Amino acid sequence: MKRQLLATLLALTLAQPALADDLRAANKAVVQELSQAMMGNAPLESLRHYFAQNLIQHDPQVADGREAMLSWIATQRVQAPARTLTVKHVVADGDFVFVHAQLSATPSNEMSGQNRYDIYRLDHGVVVEHWAYADAAPTRSANGNSEFNDAYKYNGPAPAVPAERVHLHRQLARTLSEEVFSKRNFGLVGRFWNAGYLQHNPWVPNGRAALEGALPYIAPPGAGYRVVHTLAEGDLALVCAQGQAPGGNPRDEFSGWAVCDLYRMVNLEMVEHWDVGQDVPSASANGHSMFSSLYRGNMSGR
Repeated sequence: MKRQLLATLLALTLAQPALADDLRAANKAVVQELSQAMMGNAPLESLRHYFAQNLIQHDPQVADGREAMLSWIATQRVQAPARTLTVKHVVADGDFVFVHAQLSATPSNEMSGQNRYDIYRLDHGVVVEHWAYADAAPTRSANGNSEFNDAYKYNGPAPAVPAERVHLHRQLARTLSEEVFSKRNFGLVGRFWNAGYLQHNPWVPNGRAALEGALPYIAPPGAGYRVVHTLAEGDLALVCAQGQAPGGNPRDEFSGWAVCDLYRMVNLEMVEHWDVGQDVPSASANGHSMFSSLYRGNMSGR
C-alpha cells in the first residue's frame, strides 16, 4: 500500500511544472518584512505599499480592500499596543506565502497570546489575497511542547531538500490528510507517521500511538473534511481544510471549522506536527468564506 501510494504520487510530482526559486524567495522576503512591521512601530502609512488597493480578504473580521486591512492593523495596535508578532515558520510556495506566528505581549512565554496562521497570495510583490486562522495559545500541553517551538532535531545541519522531494511532500501531505481525516483510512498512520511523532497540538501527547488513539475523536464517522490549501517548502508542508461535524452540510462554506496542519516530513514520514483550528462564523465582514480562492489576476487599482 505504501509503495503503491508513493509511486502514484511520484508520477504526479514529475508532472508538476517547476516553481521559480527567485519568485518564492522574493515573495517570502516581502511577507517577512510585512510581518515584522505590522505589529511593530512602523508608521501605518509605510505598510500601504504591501497591499493591493482591491485586496481580497478571507479573514472573516476584515472587509475587502487595502484601507480595511490598514484599519484592522491600526485597531489591533490600539487595543493591545504591547503585543508583537513573532514569526515561527514561513513556507513560500509559488505565489503563496504562509506565516505561522505568535501574537503576544509576552513573546518569551510561548504558552501565551494567539496562535496565528496567515496565508498571503502575491502578484508582482504585492499582497492581493489573504486568509487567516487563529486560536488562543494554551497555557498547558499534554506533550510538553508549545504550539510554536521546534522539537525535532537533525543529526547535524538540516539537509537541503531538492525540488522534486518538496513536490512530493506537498502531494503526500494532501493525500494522507484526505485519506486519514476524510476517508478514515487510519491504517496509513502506521506507515507514514514516525513512531516518535512530535506533537504540538496541546491535547494530544507525543508519539504515533497517541495520534492513533485520538483519530476516532478527530475524524468520527460521518464527519466532513475538505482540503483547500496545500503548500510545501523544504521539510515543511501545510494543509488547510474545512471540517464538518457528522450531519453537516458539505456545501456550506459558512459552517463547521477551519483547521490547518503544519507537518515536518523527513524520509517521507511525518515527524512533527503543529496546527490551528477555529469555528467558522456564519457571516464575514467581506462576504467571502474562509475557504474560497477568488483572485484572477486583476491588479487594476493597485
